Amino acid sequence: MTRVLTLTTLLLLTAAGFAADPPKVSDLTLEDQFEVKNSVADHKGKVLILVYGDRKGIDASRELGSKLHVLFHPSAEGKSAKEAKVAPVAPLEGVKGASPEVAVIPVACCGKVPGAIQGIIRGALKKDAADTTVWLDFANVMKEKFGLTDGEPNLVVIDAHGRLRLKVNGTPDRETLQKVLQTTQNLRAEAAGLR
Repeated sequence: MTRVLTLTTLLLLTAAGFAADPPKVSDLTLEDQFEVKNSVADHKGKVLILVYGDRKGIDASRELGSKLHVLFHPSAEGKSAKEAKVAPVAPLEGVKGASPEVAVIPVACCGKVPGAIQGIIRGALKKDAADTTVWLDFANVMKEKFGLTDGEPNLVVIDAHGRLRLKVNGTPDRETLQKVLQTTQNLRAEAAGLR
């Protein structure tokens, strides 16, 4: 069954509030394991959740990313990575046509390592995550831009215009996850012109 958020729910969610002038991060560009450049700007019109972590936090980051993807794409639950990737986003009530998409993107914070090690990391991810695009941070961009709690998952929520709207450093508790959900749904409503 597909979950639909009512307009009443969306209005209640507006209590989360937003910064007056959120910083633009649309210039953030990282290569993936296939050596393809990916940019926040490439996802204009979508709400992005970048889930990132260092090597020690990779399993927790993967688990959080999967959980978030299923929250916004309920039919992805229990599917293979390839099938989950194309699961439709849960619709928003009051939106005519397609509801704004939520893209949950994993980012591996690998640190500054030699080119040969970068190749090994890419090769391992091509094998282990063949059906999932993983952005690779070999320059500590995520840590410098958003902060990073070592050994734990971290995330940022970026609106449909490439502006940072929420960041969470460290493992989110239940209340923080609810704030991520509320913020994301508010941004989807904003992108759809409901607010």
